[in-house]
Amino acid sequence: MDHTAFAKRVLLASGIVLLVVASAGLLYVARNLLPLIFGSVLIAVVLNQLADLMGRWVPWDLSRNFRAGLVVSTIAVLSSLTIYSFASSAAQKAAQFNDRIESSVQEAFKSFKQQPLVEDHLKDDAKLSSMLPSSAKSFGLAKNFFASAFGGVADFLILLILSIYFAISPEKYRVGAIRLLPTAWREKTSELLSESSKTLWRWMIGRLIAMALVGIVFGIGLAVIGVPMPMELGVFAGLVTFIPNIGGIAAVVPALLLASQEGSTAFVSVLVLYLVIQTIESYLITPMVQQHQVELPPAMVILAQIIGGLVFGFWGIVFATPMFAVSMLWVKQIYVEDWLES
Repeated sequence: MDHTAFAKRVLLASGIVLLVVASAGLLYVARNLLPLIFGSVLIAVVLNQLADLMGRWVPWDLSRNFRAGLVVSTIAVLSSLTIYSFASSAAQKAAQFNDRIESSVQEAFKSFKQQPLVEDHLKDDAKLSSMLPSSAKSFGLAKNFFASAFGGVADFLILLILSIYFAISPEKYRVGAIRLLPTAWREKTSELLSESSKTLWRWMIGRLIAMALVGIVFGIGLAVIGVPMPMELGVFAGLVTFIPNIGGIAAVVPALLLASQEGSTAFVSVLVLYLVIQTIESYLITPMVQQHQVELPPAMVILAQIIGGLVFGFWGIVFATPMFAVSMLWVKQIYVEDWLES
C-alpha cells in the first residue's frame, strides 16, 4: 500500500508539473493573443458600466442583457454614421495628405542635401530615388506591410467580437473562470475581479478626458497656425493619446510634416504647440484626473510600455497602462496586504 500511495503521489506531481509546463508553453505561443483578450475585457467593462448607467437614467425596467445590447447597437450606429459622414471626402483627404507628405519629404531631402557635410559626399545628380530600397526590397517591404495590415484587421475583429460576447454575458465567463480555482481562493478572486473592473473603468474615464482635451486643443491650435486638415489631425491626436507618452509622439509627426510646407514659422509653432500640450497633459490634466481616477507612477508606466512591447508586441504597448494598473491592484491586495503585512 505504501508503494502504491507513493506511486500515486509521484504520478500526481508529475501530472501537475506537465500541466504547468504545457500551460506555460501555450501562454508563450499565444502571448500575442493575451493583450487582445485583456483589451476586450477593458471594452466590455466600459460597455457594462454604460449599461448600468442606462439602467439608472432610463425609467423603464430593462434587463441587463438588453441594456448591454442597446449600448453596443447605439455605439455601432453612431460609429457607422460618423464613418459615413467622412466617407465622401475620405479619398480626397487621403490623396491630399499623401501628396503633402510626399512633398514635405522631398523638401526635407533637398534641405538635407544642401548641408555642407552631406553635399560633399553626394553626387550632383543624386536623387531621392537613388537612396530608396531596390525593387526587390520594396516588394518585400510591401508584402510585410500588407501582411501586417491584414493581421491588424484580424486582431481588430477578434477584439471586437470578444468585447461584445464579454459585454453581453459577463457573469457566465466570470463564474466559469472562478470555478476553475480552488474553493479557498474563489471569494478573494471574486473581490479582486470586481475591484479590477472599477479600476479599469476609472482609468478609461481618465483617458477619455485626456483624449478629448488633447484632440480639441491640438485641432484648434493647428487651425490657428494654418496647418492643413486641422480637424483630422486633431481627431488623430485625440485617438492616439489613448496610449500615454508614445501616443503624443505619433500625433505630432504628421502635423510637423504638413507644417514644414507652410514654412519654418509654422513648423516651429506646431512643435511649440505640441510641447505645450504635452506639458499641460502630463503635469496638469493627467495628475488632476488621476486624483479622482487611478494614480500611476509615470516612470513605471513607461517601463510597462517597454516591457509590454517587448513581450506582446504592438497590442502590448496599446494596453500596457491598464494592464499595469490592474497588476498594481493585484500585487497590492495579494502580495503586500495579504502576505507581507499579514
